Amino acid sequence: MMMDKKSSRKYLEKNNLLKHLRGAKRGQLEPDYCDLARLHQLATKRKVFTVLEFGIGWSTVVLADTLRINEEKWNNLSKKNNLRVSNPFKVSSVDSSKKWISVVKKMIPSELKKYIEIKYSEVGAGLFNGRICHFYKNIPDIVPDFIYLDGPDPEDAKGAIRGMTWKNLERTVMSGDILSMEPTFLPRTFIIIDGRTNNTRFLKNNLQRKWVIKHDPKEDVTTMELMEPPLGEINKEKISYCLEN
Repeated sequence: MMMDKKSSRKYLEKNNLLKHLRGAKRGQLEPDYCDLARLHQLATKRKVFTVLEFGIGWSTVVLADTLRINEEKWNNLSKKNNLRVSNPFKVSSVDSSKKWISVVKKMIPSELKKYIEIKYSEVGAGLFNGRICHFYKNIPDIVPDFIYLDGPDPEDAKGAIRGMTWKNLERTVMSGDILSMEPTFLPRTFIIIDGRTNNTRFLKNNLQRKWVIKHDPKEDVTTMELMEPPLGEINKEKISYCLEN
C-alpha cells in the first residue's frame, strides 16, 4: 500500500480528488498526498460503510469520497446482502477545535457534504485501568467498521490527573477512546493510526480482543484489524461483502 508522493498525486488525480486538495491557504494545511492516497485506497478496497474519524482535515474529504464510491457500488448491486448498518456511507468526525472545524467545513466540496457529519467535543484527562490518558467527552453514536485516529491536538486535552496535564509539552497524546469503545466493535473492524507512536503502544498494550497489528516504521503508520469469527449470519454477510477480495 506504499506510494511515493508522485504516485500518490497520480492516484488522487485519477480518482478526481486532486482538484479538491488546494494546498495551504485560509489556515489550511498542505495535504500529505501519501497519507491521503493510502486512506482512500484502504477504505475503498474494504468497501467500508461507516467511518469514525478522530481529528479532521483533508482526510475528511478523502474518506467522504470513498463512501461516495462505496455507495455507488452498493446501489449498483442487483442482489444485496442482508446487512444491518445504522449509519451507512457516513464519515462521522469529531474534533476539539471549533476554529479548525470552521476551516474544514469550507474545504468540503458540495457533492461530498452529505457523506460527512462533524461533531465538536472537548477533550478531558482521564484514566483507563489506572493509566493516565484523555477522552473526547462526546463521541458520535455509531458502530464504525473503519476508524482513523489522527486527533486530538495534545494542547486541547484539558484537566489534570494528580497534577499531570498536557500543558507539559513533553507529554505525548494518549487517546483512550478506542479502548473504552472496544467491547462494542464488530469483527473485522479496522483502525489506522497516523504516527502517534506512544499512543499506539498504549492501545496495543491495553486492547483485550484478538487484533492483528502492523506497523510501518518508514511511513509511521499503524493498522489494527479485529480478527475474530463473525458474531452471526448478518455480521458474516457484511464481512463477506466488504472483504470478498
